[in-house]
Amino acid sequence: MARRVSFVDGSGSFDDGILLFFPGPRSVTGEDVVELTCHGNPVIVSHLVDELVAAGARLAEAGEFTRRGVIHGRMDLVAAEGVHTAIEASGLAGVRVARQALDGAHSALYAELRTELCMATAELEARLDQPGDVLVTQTDDVLTTRILKVVDNIETLISSTVRGRVVVDGARVALVGETNVGKSSLFNALLGRRRALVHNSPGTTRDVLEVRAQWGDLAVTLLDTAGERETADPVEAAGLALAQELTEAADCLVVVLRASPDCPSDAESLILERTAGRRRVVVYNGVDRPGVGPAPVPSIETSAETGQGLDRLIEAIRGQIEQQAQGDADLVLASARQASRLREVADSALEAVEALPIAGPAVAASCLTEAVAHIDAMTGDSAQEGVLDALFARFCIGK
Repeated sequence: MARRVSFVDGSGSFDDGILLFFPGPRSVTGEDVVELTCHGNPVIVSHLVDELVAAGARLAEAGEFTRRGVIHGRMDLVAAEGVHTAIEASGLAGVRVARQALDGAHSALYAELRTELCMATAELEARLDQPGDVLVTQTDDVLTTRILKVVDNIETLISSTVRGRVVVDGARVALVGETNVGKSSLFNALLGRRRALVHNSPGTTRDVLEVRAQWGDLAVTLLDTAGERETADPVEAAGLALAQELTEAADCLVVVLRASPDCPSDAESLILERTAGRRRVVVYNGVDRPGVGPAPVPSIETSAETGQGLDRLIEAIRGQIEQQAQGDADLVLASARQASRLREVADSALEAVEALPIAGPAVAASCLTEAVAHIDAMTGDSAQEGVLDALFARFCIGK
């Protein structure tokens, strides 16, 4: 039901808008809900909220509306996390991943996995109730195959979490290299604006500078790190240590070499060797300078000054990230909490498989019961108050 209304205070009307009434239990929260829409001027919105609070209302806590929907059975925890993913998604691909959770695709899969595990548990418990082969409908081999199929499905979904994180949160790309190779200049050029201090003095960058950028449908966080060298300066040494720590978690490294006749230097050779096993793009930077020879290693020739090679560099970075994020799974998982719970489910199921021929059906059934409990905790069927508090604390106010 919708009505046009006027919003008034002690001095009269200050705005008009729309009142929408959503009767429970079919509302998002499962309760009677009234939604007020006013003009978007922050002054109007703030004053309307102040008047409502003065009349007896209170501000919602983070995630309170979604939490009420979970409590009243309008959605499970999996769908609730889909709400959060949709809010936080950095691009349309991330929104589509959130949509899978909101539409119930993940919950449906978890229900199927739970049913399979419960059926296997029932088979094992029947053997305990009636010893002998009278009620055995499946051999150990058949039962083990069914349980392992559940584990395979879980492993496939867990393997999609990298893809989910990249499309929802964006990728982290770290520029690494020796001092004075032009990392900060390249960092600024990739951003299209000046964000890092550039100077000929070595060790200018001491901290790790992080800036978010949008390259088409891909969100990236670029990290400009301290140039690597031996130093007695404790501040610069701390910056180098932080750079090492953060680059370990980067999705892609841009190894910057200084275009010069002596490239690669000893330090650059060590960096190339250390990063050989990582997803990386090697850059031969500063090719616009006079007297620069050809790149001594396979790399992309760039000039932060003229812009040469920047488009190729961006495409190469995108390619590395897309390779990391690719996968065959139809469903994509973006929740670290669910991935962790699924790992526990898989581990318990594998313990059941290992226990069955050695310790017997009682121990195997106990392991499967534990696996089912992990699924229930993941979907919210047995979630404790502390789990709900931790989950919804990440939500924004008003959701």
